Amino acid sequence: MLNNNTDEYGSVSKLIHWLMAALILGLIAVGIYMEEIPKEDPARRVVFGYHKAAGVLAMLLFFVRVIWLRVSPGPELPAAFSDKERLLVGGIKKAIYLLMLLVPLSGYAMSSAGGYPISFFGLFDVPLLIEKNKAISGFAHEAHGILAFTLLALVILHAAGAIKHRHADKGGERDILKRMI
Repeated sequence: MLNNNTDEYGSVSKLIHWLMAALILGLIAVGIYMEEIPKEDPARRVVFGYHKAAGVLAMLLFFVRVIWLRVSPGPELPAAFSDKERLLVGGIKKAIYLLMLLVPLSGYAMSSAGGYPISFFGLFDVPLLIEKNKAISGFAHEAHGILAFTLLALVILHAAGAIKHRHADKGGERDILKRMI
């Protein structure tokens, strides 16, 4: 089934979810690695180029995901979740969505204001809409790192919550992980 229903996510949502999870974790891991590459290393430019292209892909998938959820809304939390839990889950989910947008946007602002081109895997160049500005580039660089690590923390919390419910409920109504696998 492609569409989401009241009990579980459909295959389109599952595919986007797991692609984005892998992409986000990979981008953060590569981002950490990139900080250690010496400026004179010829591989630096290649790694940065792929990181930027994958960041563009993450942003495109974010928009696909948001549009898809408008077309095919996901299931509600089961009734077994308390109001506090619903508030917590909803807050974390909204924060993750916000950060899935802000992290690539801050990377874009950093590159654009730094005067560095962004190629989408050699297929096309992303227009640089911010004039070269060292202050903006520096601010965006700091924001990019902080936002990425905040996203990582929330993704870990999200995964831990899903795993906790899976193991604590052993397939019961509160096992929400089964809806996404």
